[in-house]
Amino acid sequence: MTFNAYQIPPPSDWQAFERFSRDIFAAIWQDQLAQMHGRVGQAQAGVDVYGTNHTTGKLEAVQCKGKDGRYGHSVENAELQAEVKKALKFSPAIHHYYLVTTGAVDAMVQAEARRLTEEHGKIGLFPVTVLAWEQLVTLLESHKSVARKHFRALHVALAEIHAPAELIAICHQTFQHVHGLFDRVDPVAAAEGFHPILMDGSPYFDGYVLDVQAALPSQRYLFRNICDQLRTHPRAELAYFGIAHIPLIMHAGTAASTKAGVRLYELEGTTGQWPALQDGEGNDLGVELVDEGGPTQFEHAVVRVEVSARVNVAEVEETLGTSYRHFVVRVAEPARGIVSHQGQATKIAHAFRNVLDKIHNEAPKARMHVFAAVPVSVAFRLGQMVNANMYRSVFAYNYSQRSAPPYHWAVDLVARETDPEQIWVWKGQKIV
Repeated sequence: MTFNAYQIPPPSDWQAFERFSRDIFAAIWQDQLAQMHGRVGQAQAGVDVYGTNHTTGKLEAVQCKGKDGRYGHSVENAELQAEVKKALKFSPAIHHYYLVTTGAVDAMVQAEARRLTEEHGKIGLFPVTVLAWEQLVTLLESHKSVARKHFRALHVALAEIHAPAELIAICHQTFQHVHGLFDRVDPVAAAEGFHPILMDGSPYFDGYVLDVQAALPSQRYLFRNICDQLRTHPRAELAYFGIAHIPLIMHAGTAASTKAGVRLYELEGTTGQWPALQDGEGNDLGVELVDEGGPTQFEHAVVRVEVSARVNVAEVEETLGTSYRHFVVRVAEPARGIVSHQGQATKIAHAFRNVLDKIHNEAPKARMHVFAAVPVSVAFRLGQMVNANMYRSVFAYNYSQRSAPPYHWAVDLVARETDPEQIWVWKGQKIV
């Protein structure tokens, strides 16, 4: 059951509708600087909200029209034409114009918008789109933070309907300790039983530096703890919530590798909420596996994983002191916040697993070195792909701009806890 399955009333006053429109289009455009145009009483050139579309880099604008959709009221052609005419005077020039209304869908107005778009296209002007209230509501499915902000009561009610009966939550932090961090798990808090597994390495994070040797033992018994909780709560769903360093997230994922059904959550920095990655495949991120070559006979292999950003090869070589076989798993356009669906994280992880298997097949005794620029959810899923019983060693490296070199320490994801080489820390010399 989704938001658009309910008859959600529009905001009761036009200013609230403007604020909602600003927030939903800021989310669509990925532009947190999107803003309302002018103030009451000022000429607004047919524009109430404007911002820059992150995908195109172009200015887009919105005009808000309040109508009572409950009684079939909608925008008329003459109103649309008048607002579009005003918007032609907006400076700088608009590249897409939206008229949004609290009223009902009107086929004649939609047709007029298409006619204007065709007419404008012939002379290099902006396309025109009209969205009625019920169409705006469907956008909330892809922008849950806006739904929480403007329709929190309904969002919580839906969460209670669809929450798992019980949830086993891996709660993981290794940066500064944030009191009550996992109390803000919004949809999950509605579960009938919330069973946290706490892994807190934050006491060992001081002066922006983590004592990884002291922090790692806090997650030593994760697999055992998961199994214990599942025995006690056999119908519970397993989930991961984390603000931690990538090697430690991947280590946690490796520990939970046999529990493939782990649901992934990401902390929203602006709201402090924990939305889950959505079900389904999501947009195609253009995941590809690239063979960068290297020696045919090798003892070391590098795997770069580029999702949030590119991985600088020169910085990798500051850490490694030997030749290596080289692979890259990447998306077409790395950027923060692009992973929104479980299927996207899984596709990236499967490409990563294919690389590990390829390296293992070519050189079973090779040591693998992973340099990943990925969100928390993907880091955990990557860790799940590491078979501790198959590979000789898989080092996951931590990146910090404050360190010299930037990759200053690493954790071997498959080493035994008692192995003195499980953790590598830069001490003035390269790892090999």
